[in-house]
Amino acid sequence: MKTKIKKDWYGRVKSAEELYNDAKLWVSEINFINDEIRFLDRLLSSNYIDFLDAGLEERVDRLVKKIVDERKVGSVLKKQIKVHKRILFGLIKTNSVTSNKNYIEMHKTLERDMHIYLRKYKRIKKSIFDIVENIMRKKEQKRLSTTSNLPI
Repeated sequence: MKTKIKKDWYGRVKSAEELYNDAKLWVSEINFINDEIRFLDRLLSSNYIDFLDAGLEERVDRLVKKIVDERKVGSVLKKQIKVHKRILFGLIKTNSVTSNKNYIEMHKTLERDMHIYLRKYKRIKKSIFDIVENIMRKKEQKRLSTTSNLPI
């Protein structure tokens, strides 16, 4: 994997191995996000009654829908990346990585798509954590106020 190709969008040479590592990293990030999404689903489910009490049902439902949408986007991206890696292996075998401009454009597009996917996911995750933190604070305040009203 010593073949070097010019990566025009950064103005430097990037090897086929680096391109492969990019794709491998993207798949790893998508897998990690899928694990986090499962955790966030459970977190939202376990606090759903508290969300109802606080009047946050619509907001939580919107966030759940966004998570489902992002899970689908991640699945599509993962499939595209796997195809992208297979193409790279074929280009390496034929020693034509440097001459394939379509591959470089595909890589740039995937890189851009991954950046957008990660940014959207982080925004959703932050919103979920803000809501859960807010609910936890309210629960703690209620608990403290009920315990402080007990006679000593």
